[in-house]
Amino acid sequence: MTSGLAVFAGCGSNHRPPPAGDPSYTPSGGGGANGGGFGDGGPKVPLCTNNDGSYCDCVDVPLFTDAPNMYFVLDRSGSMASDGKWDQVRVTMASIVRALGPRANFGATVFPGYGQEQCSPPVEILPVRPGDPPGNGDGPTTNALIAGTNTGPNGGTPTAEALRFVLPKLRALSGKSFVILATDGGPNCNASAGCGYTECQPNIEDAPGCPKEGPLNCCEPPTGYRESCLDDGPTTAAVGALKTAGFPTYVIGIPGSAPYAAVLDGLAVAGGTALGSSPKYYAVGANGSTDLLTTLKKIAAKIVATCEFTLTETPADPNLVNVYFDEVVLPKDNVNGWKLEGNVVTLLGTACNRVMDGDVLGVRIVAGCPTVAPR
Repeated sequence: MTSGLAVFAGCGSNHRPPPAGDPSYTPSGGGGANGGGFGDGGPKVPLCTNNDGSYCDCVDVPLFTDAPNMYFVLDRSGSMASDGKWDQVRVTMASIVRALGPRANFGATVFPGYGQEQCSPPVEILPVRPGDPPGNGDGPTTNALIAGTNTGPNGGTPTAEALRFVLPKLRALSGKSFVILATDGGPNCNASAGCGYTECQPNIEDAPGCPKEGPLNCCEPPTGYRESCLDDGPTTAAVGALKTAGFPTYVIGIPGSAPYAAVLDGLAVAGGTALGSSPKYYAVGANGSTDLLTTLKKIAAKIVATCEFTLTETPADPNLVNVYFDEVVLPKDNVNGWKLEGNVVTLLGTACNRVMDGDVLGVRIVAGCPTVAPR
């Protein structure tokens, strides 16, 4: 594999270098901002620091990678207002976009849309675009996702319609595409549906006046609404259509989705991403954004992580190369670190495991400072 995660880092020590072009840094020794490094393949990162605190010049080594498309389909139904779930989702999604940066392209649709109806059609709030380059603050992609989700949750859960909506958009893209569905409940909003009380969501959720044991069917007109029937069949079919078209769907169950675990399991199976045991979908725990971030890291790792990085050119001096994990230098170690052979950097042992498990979200390779070895 040649693709990978690559985010913020520096060169030569545990300290992150100042951002490129930062005028507030004046070297106390070492070269200027345009010396050192190798080749012309990547942007200069001035004034990296050695282990002794002195400065060196370095260059961010470009990786050869085909950035995948990560497309979020986000439930913003009224139930997402409870316990701040909607804000947790939008902030955490932005964190992933920010962290992965240019190693992926991102798009997003929310459902229901921003109309006045309970089952308003979905709205694409972020057409697929490259992630932002690393640097100070958020770039246009991260900001667009934050702005596009800056409307409170409301309405029902037209999941099937949202998934059908994104299919032609994904077909129009090049490269590999993956769907990430995040929802806190069962799909509904099908005006053509009909159901008994066992598939009526107010009954399933034991809403006031709608006991689980029936026999009152709270989805039956004139007192009920058929849009409240569980719309699991069409939703599963929509996920299956995405998978058939080559777009696997990862299913995230936000807290509140437990009554629909069997439905979400079915969606994960249909999407080709089922886990080995139940729940087969990615169930987020009660720790809110912390658990959601952990879940998204694991999904991101399955999509873009690799332990082998093919550089666009071979470093001129293999002793002036460093690998960083989430801004912390990873010593060169043939057991649990990394090795360089020609233009290929390979992560080894526990270092590889950390990336593939999603525990490390950022890998970056930088040349120009002496390679750090284990102490």
